[in-house]
Amino acid sequence: MKRRKRTEITVETSLLVFRGSTNRSAVWCIECSSRVQLVTPEEAAVLARVTTRAVYRWLERGQVHFVETETGTLLICPNSLPT
Repeated sequence: MKRRKRTEITVETSLLVFRGSTNRSAVWCIECSSRVQLVTPEEAAVLARVTTRAVYRWLERGQVHFVETETGTLLICPNSLPT
């Protein structure tokens, strides 16, 4: 009986595009001492591959760096997201 050899190749790619966030300029994050472009909780969830609720839990626990704008919008430092 002749055995066949099978080779399986899997190629994974990903592309992350944020629309509408190009108007934000980089700001200085005091906590991690670096210049970053802050992201919304929804964008942070995509970057960290978790739910938005998980991001809000991190905010409540103080696990991520964030600022609150005058209008009440939360913006998160992407450098502080758990990997």
